[in-house]
Amino acid sequence: MSRLKVLHIFPEFKRGGAQINVLRFIKSSKDDFEHYVAAAPFNGELEEEYRREVKKIFPIDMTSVSLKSIRILTKTIKELKPDIIHVNGKGAAFYGYISSFFTGKPYRIYHTMRGFHIKYSGIKLKLYLTFEKLAARRGDGNIMVSPSEKKLLNLNIPDLNQEKLFLIPNGIGIHKDTVLPEEIHSILEQYSINIVTLSRLSRQKDLITMIEAFERLKDKYPKAALHIMGGETPQDREYADKVRARLTKSPSKENIYLWGSVKDAGSLIRHYDLYWTTALFEGLPTAVVEAALCRTLIVGTKCVGNEDVIFPGKTGILTEAGNTTDNTRGLLKGLSLLGTEEATKLIDNAEILCKDFSIENNAIKLKELYNTGKISK
Repeated sequence: MSRLKVLHIFPEFKRGGAQINVLRFIKSSKDDFEHYVAAAPFNGELEEEYRREVKKIFPIDMTSVSLKSIRILTKTIKELKPDIIHVNGKGAAFYGYISSFFTGKPYRIYHTMRGFHIKYSGIKLKLYLTFEKLAARRGDGNIMVSPSEKKLLNLNIPDLNQEKLFLIPNGIGIHKDTVLPEEIHSILEQYSINIVTLSRLSRQKDLITMIEAFERLKDKYPKAALHIMGGETPQDREYADKVRARLTKSPSKENIYLWGSVKDAGSLIRHYDLYWTTALFEGLPTAVVEAALCRTLIVGTKCVGNEDVIFPGKTGILTEAGNTTDNTRGLLKGLSLLGTEEATKLIDNAEILCKDFSIENNAIKLKELYNTGKISK
């Protein structure tokens, strides 16, 4: 029996949650399926990692709406004849949905949402929700990566077919032998407290609030440093420029480091004293789970995704999204707990919870979905 052909689609090869999680699944299932990827070139190192694991990569730019890219994707699908197309995020879903009308859709389409959220209002919101509803009806299944994401989707689009909604958390793991790059290691040695976030320079991560909250620690913790690991895409450029401009004016700029995209960053969290996120929304926050598996204390915002992992007083410290004062409060509380029994209890609980988000569990459910069109409850 021949293996099913699976075409994975995401906008570009950047080091983000979707791309890393898709790669992890491909590695764990390449003996079960024939994997292909369509995405725009961006991070050459990540693309090369994919190239070693998949049958073929199709370089198609889906970072913005393009009739040329729609034609190329349609032609690619007709020639490849996949059994399954798996799209990741809104941009990929748009391309998968539109191209299906030109191909006749002799295949199944699954859409992993990876951060369903409401950022529009008025007519834009109506158009967005209408698109999501039509895409869901056209496709064969919507995959949510966290319970809160599924809850928000049903709240905003209440008449979706529940039999086509699947909850499959991301598959997350860490490498305990990953070594800090020498440049980063030498900087860490200069501070008594090192705080890290894995956040690309995107509005979603609300790094300006993070910088403003961190500044308020300057008098009490002068030897604390904030390390921001994450790159940017062309779509992030405007916000990324705002972050850099704000940083140049910060009284704490000498203690804040923008490291850009760092390979295996999630496995490096264990070298830090505290993990911090000020995200406005997530799907399932990969880095928060990685922090738990690295046994690092977590402070993070109450938002979709985060609230499935960060439970105040149980697994971490929860703060109000977009609120500088409350993020400062949460960070100060986290720092005051370092080295205490209470911190150990939070870390123990978080690690136990996050072991459920294993690569093995994710692969089992996705394999079942691909093979049968459903998953066991």
